[in-house]
Amino acid sequence: MDSERIFLEGSQERLLKWLAVGLISLVAFETLAVATAMPTVVRSLEGANLYALAMGITMATQLIATALAGPWSDNRSPQSCLYTGVLLFVAGLTICTFSPSMQIFVLGRAIQGFGGGLSMVPLYTIIGNHVHPLRQPPFFAAFAAAWVLPALIGPGIAGLVVQYASWRWIFGFVPVVFLMAFPVLVKVTAALPRTEPADSDGSTKRRVLLAVGAGVSVALLQVMSGTEPDEFTPLILLIIAVSAILTFVFMKPLLPAGTFTAKRGLPSTVLLRGLANGTFIGVETFLPLLLQLVHGWDPASAGLVLTVGSITWAIGSAVSGRITDQAKRAQLPVIGTLVQLVGTAITFAGVFEGVPGAAIIIGWTITGLGIGLIYPTMTVHALAMTKTRNKGKTSSALQMADTLGGAFCVAAAGIAYALVLPSLSPAFAAAVGLMVVLLVMAMPIARRISPAPDSDEALQLQETQQL
Repeated sequence: MDSERIFLEGSQERLLKWLAVGLISLVAFETLAVATAMPTVVRSLEGANLYALAMGITMATQLIATALAGPWSDNRSPQSCLYTGVLLFVAGLTICTFSPSMQIFVLGRAIQGFGGGLSMVPLYTIIGNHVHPLRQPPFFAAFAAAWVLPALIGPGIAGLVVQYASWRWIFGFVPVVFLMAFPVLVKVTAALPRTEPADSDGSTKRRVLLAVGAGVSVALLQVMSGTEPDEFTPLILLIIAVSAILTFVFMKPLLPAGTFTAKRGLPSTVLLRGLANGTFIGVETFLPLLLQLVHGWDPASAGLVLTVGSITWAIGSAVSGRITDQAKRAQLPVIGTLVQLVGTAITFAGVFEGVPGAAIIIGWTITGLGIGLIYPTMTVHALAMTKTRNKGKTSSALQMADTLGGAFCVAAAGIAYALVLPSLSPAFAAAVGLMVVLLVMAMPIARRISPAPDSDEALQLQETQQL
């Protein structure tokens, strides 16, 4: 059975929630703003050939850091991992702010991604260890809500800053705010009791090496997604195939045993998180471009799709956070996956010129609601099946699944898109259609997240639910 846990008091818990939500809001603003500013960055630094790498390198280095953050949080302390991650995130953004060349800018993005990977896992671990299980659902729902305001104002503000000031302000603003909040974050988290360290098996170096291999492989896929249509030679296709295979070979030991075969319990939970998040990002990446090129929308109108998806994601998360009945919560992953599938299928219909572009807005509104029901539910469910001393490992697995899903699906959709160009509608159909297929595959996985009866995970889940 799990060891005795010490939960935060009301005022401490509220302060931790506000700090966490504030930090995530800043990360969300920076993420959405960067997507707006990046074309100007590459023109300013004359590095158009490094555009794909600059966009994808953060996910690759985040994947590496996330693998390190799990054992770091379990074997040493989540606090030290969190502090290191925040400082590296700030350092990476600062390098980007003052970059004299695109190569230095990419280096800054790499450090930024590494810091982000070290930050989220210990935050999840602290919540899993010190927030009562009954209050964790609204905690993680608040994390999703933290994206709403940045989604509403981030792209617009970034566009104005880029147009009338400098793109460097986009990267320089967040470090200043982070450093202002850092002393308060340290004060709140440093006072938390230390949990019993997990038994170290000396495998940390092996985990990091495997994560480096996965990160390099998925980064190569990111670069390959920018290949011109007439450059897909047999050699390029072979590189893509080998990189994809190596990505999963390297990732397999880093995730719960049986993840890629959808074993019941934690493995299927982690796999579903990766598929849900990956397909969402894989489609969303192309939607503004689709609305502009196929339906003739202006950039501001096309950006509306990012806003509605974020808002309904937050609404779905809020709904899931208010459901405390265990039987009803058990149905949320199946319902959420089905809703996300239906919404993505409607979005797919909008890739064709004869279908109004409003179908994409409607479809993506439904899609956001679906993933909102899934995402925080999977976090709570996974942590509930995990003993306190291993929550860092589980948090790491969830974050790695998210990162792998996003990086891999964006690359896969980009490769499918590039292969079919220059025909626009068929190219978008290939990219979005591939994500629909993956969501169809996710439906049976959503029914396998409950652990096998009488297993250690089932006993731990029962114990957690009785707290």
